[in-house]
Amino acid sequence: MHTPNHILHKMDNLLKLEQPGTLQNQAYEKIKALLIRGQLEFDKLYSANQFAEILGVSRTPVREALLQLTTEGFFISLRGRGFKIKEFSEKEIQDFFEARKMIEEYVIEQLVDEVREEDLKPLDDSLEQMINGHKKSESYSFLDADKSFHMNLIHRYENCLLESIMENIRDFISVLGQKALASPGRAEEVIREHQHILEALH
Repeated sequence: MHTPNHILHKMDNLLKLEQPGTLQNQAYEKIKALLIRGQLEFDKLYSANQFAEILGVSRTPVREALLQLTTEGFFISLRGRGFKIKEFSEKEIQDFFEARKMIEEYVIEQLVDEVREEDLKPLDDSLEQMINGHKKSESYSFLDADKSFHMNLIHRYENCLLESIMENIRDFISVLGQKALASPGRAEEVIREHQHILEALH
């Protein structure tokens, strides 16, 4: 039995989904990158118009991108005034780190019998990059190397869902880390923590 042409035509219109790489998607990725790289200020109020001007696009896709980031928990929306980076409570911060710890401990437990000395070379490199980033006072370089350090064994475990969850957790920790690294002695403490982890893995 054939489907009438007029029904197929209607279905064809429905199947024409929005293509990836839309202005909203691009605006979302650009704004999120600015946030994670520490190029936005915590106490500053941002408007869709500001980002639209920076990115060279209209206000609508930028506003949709900001609303998406707000839904995901990166921004808060102040109605009629604009958007601010969300300030996280102590409980929320503890939750991020607890979730990361649970995932990492599980993955290491699964991989511990398979990991060879050469598999730890990327972690050695990430730690070296963290040390260099700290020496140069480059917080983004430091946090990017920290993310690589923590994601290395997660990638190796090849569980796409765990990897996606960890990527999301790491994005939040990158935002939190910008303030944490401003505290005297915190960067050195983080480096020592990573050195202990790496020594135990070796």
